[in-house]
Amino acid sequence: MQAVVQLTPQKLLTWLYRLRWGAVMFVLLAIVSDSFVPGVALAVGPLLAIATLLAIINVAIGLSLRRARAATELELLGHLALDTLALSAILFWAGGSASPFVSLYLLPIAIAAAALPRMYAWAIAVLATGAYSALLLRFFYPVHTEHGSFAMHVLGMWATFLISAIVLVVFVSGMAAAVRRRDLSLARAREQMLRNEQVTALGALAAGAAHELGTPLSTMAIIISELRDQYGHDQELTGELVVLAEQIDLCTDQITQLLGTAGDPRAQDARPIAVADWLGSVIARWRLMRPEIQARSRFDAALDGRQIHPDAAIAQSLINLLNNAADASVANARTGISVAVTCRQERLLIVIEDEGNGIDRQDMARAGRLRFSTKPEGRGLGLVLSHVSLERVGGEVSLAPRIEGGTRTRISLPLDRLEVPA
Repeated sequence: MQAVVQLTPQKLLTWLYRLRWGAVMFVLLAIVSDSFVPGVALAVGPLLAIATLLAIINVAIGLSLRRARAATELELLGHLALDTLALSAILFWAGGSASPFVSLYLLPIAIAAAALPRMYAWAIAVLATGAYSALLLRFFYPVHTEHGSFAMHVLGMWATFLISAIVLVVFVSGMAAAVRRRDLSLARAREQMLRNEQVTALGALAAGAAHELGTPLSTMAIIISELRDQYGHDQELTGELVVLAEQIDLCTDQITQLLGTAGDPRAQDARPIAVADWLGSVIARWRLMRPEIQARSRFDAALDGRQIHPDAAIAQSLINLLNNAADASVANARTGISVAVTCRQERLLIVIEDEGNGIDRQDMARAGRLRFSTKPEGRGLGLVLSHVSLERVGGEVSLAPRIEGGTRTRISLPLDRLEVPA
């Protein structure tokens, strides 16, 4: 089973490349031995032409394998089809369906069943069966003649091949698919464990930093209060000091929530609140952080009457995602984002759209799973932390490009995990 796990299209193409040279050498050896083996008469001209053409094709394949690129499953399918047709051409001029080498048709079927999706394996099996059947019809000995017993033997070989091909595709491809699913599950588990370790380490550091930040924040708040008393006549300075005081209060609230909900984000004595009111308060708090961003919000009427327990971790995740959208818009010299909230199939859907340059599809696939950032000063933690917090309650985050430009961030949360029991 371990050998199946290690099969990759690139490695198999290398093996097939070497086996192809072996087939060319075998055909040339058979041609040379034709005159020395009694009772054997090969079509030397056609076989030599096939071996030459196969050698030329294999040289071109060898050159392509030197390029630094990953082989695709479709490319491997093409190589297996080429080998099946090459074997058919060789057998056509070297014994047909009665040749003892006709069982080599099972080799590309076995490789396809072990390394390719079942649909591709069936394609190779149908191609090999069709080629074998064509050889059988071309070189068939009538049963009622003196070759009747041998004809039955050839028919038995064909039937055995057909059964073997079906068994290979059904069982080998099924086992290979199960192994691939297991490997994917293990890879996801390792990735999840690594991400959880990072989040746990960050949580410990955050708790320590929160304790240390309390004192300087209190000092700054006292200084700002003194400056407001001293320069109260300066309206412009007073307005800026008010903004600074709001930011300090916001930081203080965040630290209080962090320390108060370290064990369980919902362990605080928070009263149930309407979904729209809670999200509105989260967006309002975020607007204090980013007053330069124009946020357009829209709440669906389907949310009316739905109440949930406020979750500090989810609120922080939404703020992280809102900040990412704002940063993307600012990077594209825009200042707007939109937030749409609705309820669908007992799930709370929050869609955040920015006006940025968008994210590559490759980055979208790993966003939130691995630490990366498109911002020069970014550390890639926001999406990872948001994913972990939302997945804890059965939520999901997905990114998709917008037709108008920018990125659409879709957050899906199960209401039954957040909602107040009736």
